[in-house]
Amino acid sequence: MTADRPIRIMQWGMFGSIGGIERFMMDLYRNMDRDLVQFDFLAAHDAPKLAFEEEIADYGGRIFRVQYSQSESAYQARHSLLRVYHEHPDIIGVHVHACFPYAYPLVVARACGIRLRILHAHGAFAAQSGQDMRSRVAAMVRDRLVRGQIDRYPSRYCACSDTAAAFMFPDKPYVWVKNGIDTARFRFDNAVRQSVRHRYAIDEDTDVLGFCGYLTDAKRPLFALEAFARYRSMRPKSRMMVIGNGSVSGMKSRMAALGLPDDAVLFMGGDRSDVNQLYQAMDGFIVPSKHEAFPTVLVEAQCAGLPCVASREAVTGQATVTDLLRFCSLSDDARTWARVLREGVARRVDRASYASRVAAAGFDMRATAAMLQRIYLTEGGRS
Repeated sequence: MTADRPIRIMQWGMFGSIGGIERFMMDLYRNMDRDLVQFDFLAAHDAPKLAFEEEIADYGGRIFRVQYSQSESAYQARHSLLRVYHEHPDIIGVHVHACFPYAYPLVVARACGIRLRILHAHGAFAAQSGQDMRSRVAAMVRDRLVRGQIDRYPSRYCACSDTAAAFMFPDKPYVWVKNGIDTARFRFDNAVRQSVRHRYAIDEDTDVLGFCGYLTDAKRPLFALEAFARYRSMRPKSRMMVIGNGSVSGMKSRMAALGLPDDAVLFMGGDRSDVNQLYQAMDGFIVPSKHEAFPTVLVEAQCAGLPCVASREAVTGQATVTDLLRFCSLSDDARTWARVLREGVARRVDRASYASRVAAAGFDMRATAAMLQRIYLTEGGRS
């Protein structure tokens, strides 16, 4: 860094859809002192428009669409990164955000003398089953290669939770980087609640349960729907708000099988910029995933004062930021999940008080950004 130029940190992990990692990276960027630290973003050579691409450009970030997978071209995979790192000596650190074992940008970064090489674990997923023998052998070879890279090339390990660290780099010392959020943005606001509920024709005495995540089997949206159906048997006017990318045809078929009317579930889609407002309209929140680590949505929901229920096997206990989070087992039936949700909603807490509790627990993005900024400034450089 010179007197008039910030250091630059290359970030990897930003893709086209807005997921938890994308939101985390962008919130981190928003809260950096950009007179001191600037971000650049590494993307595939054929990557479509990235999430937040216009905002990245507004902040002075650069996007390098140069990356090749090793299966595409081992030569291009290495030399495209070498070229970027050599042509841009102002990049003095590389920060890889991943929810699966991956460290290759750090391998090339070390070859270029970049001292700060962060591997940041954001997830914990079970290995896929049902592969044929050839695929399993290939996966084992690939995993051994990647594990070797993970052991040798990062200069620092970070993780969103203990389970994410154990999955990505077991037995390595790591920094717990809390999934900070803009607590002021997610703080409960009754005026916003009334506005959103009016927009979607939701009566004041109607309970609204929320689900936010990709509509994939790992997130168990169909089970969330079953739990909602059980909840609705206790509170017949209840409705559900589903936020996330993916096909809804399976959920609509399950609705019919469960006898739920069409207007009982609001499918909101994904990549929304108003999720913070939608939380205000909800009364409870469910995360029944098979695989997670520390879902940021649970921080956001607790900040908005929502009672939450999450799967014990998938979600770390570190997500218990407030007294609003309770756990059920993946083996518990939908009736049990509905009962625990109903108990939480019936408490009727002072929702507006929870933003300060989340911030006090260290989950405000300003605190997270300040910690990482210190690491960037003190450990970045070229040898």
